[in-house]
Amino acid sequence: MYVIGRESQVDQLSALLGAAREGRGSSALVYGEAGIGKSSLVSAAVDAASSSGFQVLSCHGIRGTGAVGYEGLHELLLPLLHRVEALSPRQRTALEVAFGAEGEPADRLVTGLAAFGLLEEAAAHGPLVVLVEDLHWLDVSTADIVTFLAARMSVMPALLLATTRDDRIYPDRSPRFKHHIPLDPLGQDDALRLVALHAPALTVPQRQRLVERAMGNPLALTEWSTSTAHVDGAASAERGRVPMGKRLEDSFLAEVALLPPATRQALLVVAAGQDSSSHEVLTAARGLGLEQSDFAPAETFGLITLGNDSFRFRHPLVGSAVYDNADSHVRSQVHTSLAAVVVDPARAVQHRAAAVTGWDENVAAELERLAVATGRRGARTEAAAAWRRAVALTPAPRERARRTVMAAEAARQAGATADAVALLARAKPSAADEASVVQLARTEWMLASTSTTLPDRGGDELIALSRALSDPDDQVEVLTWAAVRSYTRQDLSTEVKAAVAEELRRPGLAVTGRQRLLRSIALALIGSADRLPSVEEALSVLRPQVRETDATLMNCLAFAFEDAHDLEGAERVWSAEVDLFHRSARTSDETVALAGRGTVRMNAHAIAAGLADCEQGLRLSADLGLSVVGALCAASIALARAWRGEDSLATAALGTSTELSGLAPFARVAAIASWASAELAANEGRHEDAVVHLLRSMEHPPIGLWAGGGLADVAVRAGRPEAVEGWLGMATAALASSGSDRLAMLVERTRALLSPDGGARDHFERAIEHGERSSAVLDLARTRLFFGEWLRRERHIMEARGHLSAALHVFESHHTAPLARRTARELAAAGSVRPTRSPQVFDAGAVLTAQELHVARLAAEGYSNKQIADQLYLSHRTVGAHLYSAYAKLQINRRAQLTSALAATHD
Repeated sequence: MYVIGRESQVDQLSALLGAAREGRGSSALVYGEAGIGKSSLVSAAVDAASSSGFQVLSCHGIRGTGAVGYEGLHELLLPLLHRVEALSPRQRTALEVAFGAEGEPADRLVTGLAAFGLLEEAAAHGPLVVLVEDLHWLDVSTADIVTFLAARMSVMPALLLATTRDDRIYPDRSPRFKHHIPLDPLGQDDALRLVALHAPALTVPQRQRLVERAMGNPLALTEWSTSTAHVDGAASAERGRVPMGKRLEDSFLAEVALLPPATRQALLVVAAGQDSSSHEVLTAARGLGLEQSDFAPAETFGLITLGNDSFRFRHPLVGSAVYDNADSHVRSQVHTSLAAVVVDPARAVQHRAAAVTGWDENVAAELERLAVATGRRGARTEAAAAWRRAVALTPAPRERARRTVMAAEAARQAGATADAVALLARAKPSAADEASVVQLARTEWMLASTSTTLPDRGGDELIALSRALSDPDDQVEVLTWAAVRSYTRQDLSTEVKAAVAEELRRPGLAVTGRQRLLRSIALALIGSADRLPSVEEALSVLRPQVRETDATLMNCLAFAFEDAHDLEGAERVWSAEVDLFHRSARTSDETVALAGRGTVRMNAHAIAAGLADCEQGLRLSADLGLSVVGALCAASIALARAWRGEDSLATAALGTSTELSGLAPFARVAAIASWASAELAANEGRHEDAVVHLLRSMEHPPIGLWAGGGLADVAVRAGRPEAVEGWLGMATAALASSGSDRLAMLVERTRALLSPDGGARDHFERAIEHGERSSAVLDLARTRLFFGEWLRRERHIMEARGHLSAALHVFESHHTAPLARRTARELAAAGSVRPTRSPQVFDAGAVLTAQELHVARLAAEGYSNKQIADQLYLSHRTVGAHLYSAYAKLQINRRAQLTSALAATHD
């Protein structure tokens, strides 16, 4: 392939194609101003790839389209849809719903995985080039999928190649592309070569004037080389300040002006109906009194071509110039004619909306139906746009307010927080019907729960709102929001909490199952509950219909269990959420639940299970844009890595957590990060630093309570035993209300470490008694280590060896290397020879990554690759790759051997 003046870019694309052919796929974004030669460059690359055996898949953005979402994705994947049965069931369903089938819409992540899976299937039969032209005009849902794919192409023999204008690069999308290829204006020598190629009859002075005027833009050079005005006219400094795109549009308009009036109108039909078939365009033109022959002069001039059942402009700027230069009345007539003939109902509605110049309730109602249908397909950005257009056409203030509220909720679901906040502000003064008032408050509350963009309503405001409502379901829900606010912000006065409790206990209010559940959760969060609702009770109410707000309520229920120091109950709630939201295809909520469960598992020292949850949560949070969730997962990963003595990995995870947290980290994230930092400091013998970090973790009591269990050890070593007093008081008070054996062990162990030598034994022995009644094997092992150290100092050597040996077995089984080394040293000091572990004992947890171990465990339980893919949000081929790697590391060669190979794995 060869393009004048683009030799280095051609070489770069050739290298990327060569790497893709060898299985090292990639992605590249080619960008530059209009007419700079993006299409020429990628077309040359694609032609070269196609001639050397690559399969080519392509789609292109069209200005003014993208009404219902995923149109571009359908165009891209259409040649592969016969392979859809190869996808896992959830991914297949997600893609089918995105393309219009009935069903629950999936999060965009699942749709992206489905697209990725189809590309993998195709790439298994030969290398691929995936071409996406004019990314800036692609429907937003497809553009999101394209950038999702761009970050994942390295695992297959494929190159994803996209073009966009440099002034339209999305800052959150372009970083996903591995390579960025900017196209600058051509230098003078290359520009002269291009002019000589296209207009050899021009004299040297004419070529030089043209090159000066075109400013290195290849399209301008080729378009203007046949124009006397541009060849012979003098370049103007004032003219040079006009953007090249506008100058090119003006030159195209000059060409259009030479055409007959009927042909100019025919070109406008093509410009307004660029997403329409040639049959629809010609039929609409006849409705305006035009004939097919009226298109001929434009084809003769080369402004349009007819091929593949559609009209295409010579360059997109031609269509822009024609459409933008037409007056609104003529455009309205054209859109009206197109609306009458286009087959697709969604596109017809868009044309009717474009034809309206004032209010029109009939079209607004059609747009509302379009918004609902689009949302059901998972194209939430396009749904929000349809709602906003419906608002603009709605004449009745009450109905306009209702649609504005719905537009705000659609924008929230699409992640457009700023748009949602602005729409709520518009709707709030005029929202009148009760349903709109409640929906507005619900959207407002959910935005305030997940961002700092919108201040949420105070507890007294929510109480007043509840009293103004007539529906008991809505009353209880609003009061529950007040309780959640009290829990998360910790800023409600005792009087407001009492008022919330009084409202919730009003006779006759909480009579249905859902109302009773919400009341129980709310009362628990404000400290007024007689008991916490059970997981079974909660699920029996929530399973029939999972509402948008239920995730936050379930999260708060899990937190309430954690506040009651019941980690087992908290884990059961989080696990129920993971299952519930996975089955209802709510991946974002599932990711939050994975992070919550991973944190609780870490607190309970179930390290391998917690690490698997948090690594999956971190991966999903990056795909879903959930930075706070990612920060929480990264902090928990750092804690696990520090326990295992993987200090460099722990430090890297802490860096990720800090980066994702921003300037104001959530208290829970900061507490876990401080705990991880304390463990790192202890590993390095920096006991004073460890004390400082653990004291910081106590600023979030649910985390600090468990983190502080290790405070006495480092505080005594740092010569600061007084630093333990605050934690000991907090833990003693918590123990009085919970009766937790694990907490009792930590309290007794702390007292032992702080006791004079003669009084420590009783505390240690009571600590071990409590520990043996709990499931906290690592904390029990630590207690045995500390007791063994004390016993050795007191010359009770044989007794010390027993406790130290038991502790060492646990630490080695759980791969907590720093504690294992410390225990081994203590055993050696006690005169014991450390037993050598048999080389035949093979611990899978020591050799597999967390994701490989997760995949292997599911495979051992009998799940197929496709079922595992659905469970872990991977493609089934990625699952196969993980299993292949696991087999090699475990020294096995078939699935049936996994159960025995994993038998020695410890959590």
